[in-house]
Amino acid sequence: MAGRNKKTEKVNNFEETIREYLNKAKDKLEKELTGTREAIRLIAGEKTRDFIQITDRGLDKDEREMLCAIIVSSMYQSFCYGYGIGKIEGSTRSKVLL
Repeated sequence: MAGRNKKTEKVNNFEETIREYLNKAKDKLEKELTGTREAIRLIAGEKTRDFIQITDRGLDKDEREMLCAIIVSSMYQSFCYGYGIGKIEGSTRSKVLL
């Protein structure tokens, strides 16, 4: 039972730490990394155009904006997870596998 509690405690500590780093990454992205935000928006715009071209389907302005917003939010999330995992790996000196 003691081994189980240690394992649960370790998982809880990891989850708390990753949440903390995710929030830090989000704050950095919103407040400091304007170039990164702009690059993400430009890439999302390109991916939206690629989608329209590949699927040979027209999207109206609202649909294009929604698709672009979905791509942007996914890229923001990926950035935040990458930042958080990198921080954990740097502090623990071991790889994080999810």
